[in-house]
Amino acid sequence: MKGISLKHTVQTEQKSAASLDFMKNYVLYPLRSGLFGFSTFFAVLIFTKLLSYWIGTYEEFVVDLDDVFLSSIGFVLVFLIKFLENFKEKEA
Repeated sequence: MKGISLKHTVQTEQKSAASLDFMKNYVLYPLRSGLFGFSTFFAVLIFTKLLSYWIGTYEEFVVDLDDVFLSSIGFVLVFLIKFLENFKEKEA
C-alpha cells in the first residue's frame, strides 16, 4: 500500500511541476514582458509630450486616454512575441 501511495505522490508532484512550468512559460513570462512593453511605450510617449511642452510646441502638458491605448500596442506586441517564442522549435 505504501508503494502505491508513494507512486501517486510522485505523479502528483510531477503534474503540479508541469502545470507550474506551463503557467510560467505561457502566462506569467509573457504578461511580465507585455507590462514592460506597455511601460516602455508609455514612458516614450510621456517623454515626447513633455519635451514638446518644454520646447513650446504644445501649450499644455496633457496625457490622454488615447496615450494609454497607444501604449497597449506595446503590451500586445511584446506579449505576442514572448508567447509565440514558446512554439519555436528548439535547435539542437
